[in-house]
Amino acid sequence: MPGWSRTDLLLYRTMKITRPTSTTAITTLDYWDEAWKYKNVPDVIDPCNDAPENHYYQLMHAIFVRALGASCSPGARLIEVGCGGSRWLPYFYRTFGYAVSGIDYSAEGTRLSRLILDKAGIQGRIVQSDLFEPPLDLVEQFEVVVSFGLVEHFENTSQVISACARYLRPGGQMITLVPTMRGLYGAAYRILRPDVYRKHIPQSQSMLSKAHSDAGLSITDSCYVLGLPGVVDAASMPGVPGRMALAVSRLYWRLERSGFGVPPNRFTSPYALCIATKPIRPASANERAVNIS
Repeated sequence: MPGWSRTDLLLYRTMKITRPTSTTAITTLDYWDEAWKYKNVPDVIDPCNDAPENHYYQLMHAIFVRALGASCSPGARLIEVGCGGSRWLPYFYRTFGYAVSGIDYSAEGTRLSRLILDKAGIQGRIVQSDLFEPPLDLVEQFEVVVSFGLVEHFENTSQVISACARYLRPGGQMITLVPTMRGLYGAAYRILRPDVYRKHIPQSQSMLSKAHSDAGLSITDSCYVLGLPGVVDAASMPGVPGRMALAVSRLYWRLERSGFGVPPNRFTSPYALCIATKPIRPASANERAVNIS
């Protein structure tokens, strides 16, 4: 690893990374394989698409530009932890120029992720592995680590974030988005989809930020995303109810774009986001001695 002494590297390479005993997943591998098994290969996210249903992606694009800048440094790398079926990796490649990788333990999820990259004509590395036991060549190799709807599926949020931080180089940025499952959004899921609700640990902006701090990261930004929940894809709610929900969502997002929407808040916002930085690792005693000499 950059800046590590030979002793540090030897100790690290003989150390086995294991799942913390108190970090329990509330979903199963079978659950995710089934979730991704019959999904169609989606198109790449286009932040220039002005359709109302693209409002969420345009908001996220603005957040990413503020956090990452207009483009990345040559050779910069980004990994998505929990990348199963994700549309984000082609977006980060095309928009910022990152060399992209993804890791997920679901065979169906990683299969779909590869198909998404292939459809976009983009080269990237997709690894099927437990996030707590990654290949060593993924550890501390990335300038940016992102996850979208991952950490809330574990009982101990800060330990999962700490595991994700292992992929970051010192000074790198972590961007974490979770569904809040609180307030109006949580109530809707408790009533309409209790099976899905039970597979999430409800989160608030402050809870998510504290989990990053507890994992040893420095918070640079945190916020709620969207003022009200809505339907981005009618396929997630088939039939007449899905079409009606999508129509209502389009109408509301037009209002939000015009400045007449509900400001993001802890009672009605569907998502919370945190951006944090991994501190630069202090030099070891051996490194300090070499620098002095």
